[in-house]
Amino acid sequence: MLKKTLEKVLQLLNMKYIPKKQTPIAVVYKKKSGSRYWLKVFTDLRCPDPLLGNRTSKLPYGCEIIEIGHGAAFANKYKKKYNI
Repeated sequence: MLKKTLEKVLQLLNMKYIPKKQTPIAVVYKKKSGSRYWLKVFTDLRCPDPLLGNRTSKLPYGCEIIEIGHGAAFANKYKKKYNI
């Protein structure tokens, strides 16, 4: 019994960390020069607050954010709406 318990503990210690899957965040933006819309989906963020800051490196510098959606359905919705 003790041997089985020790084996289970060792298995748990050797497991790799698997990050929790986050809800995707879809962002539609326009670059500084141009009228084309771009779509970027983030799956590693819990909330869109880091995208709204001035000093973010996740979006191109000087881009204009058109829409932000929190959920899987927004990527398809924005693709249809903006012909991306």
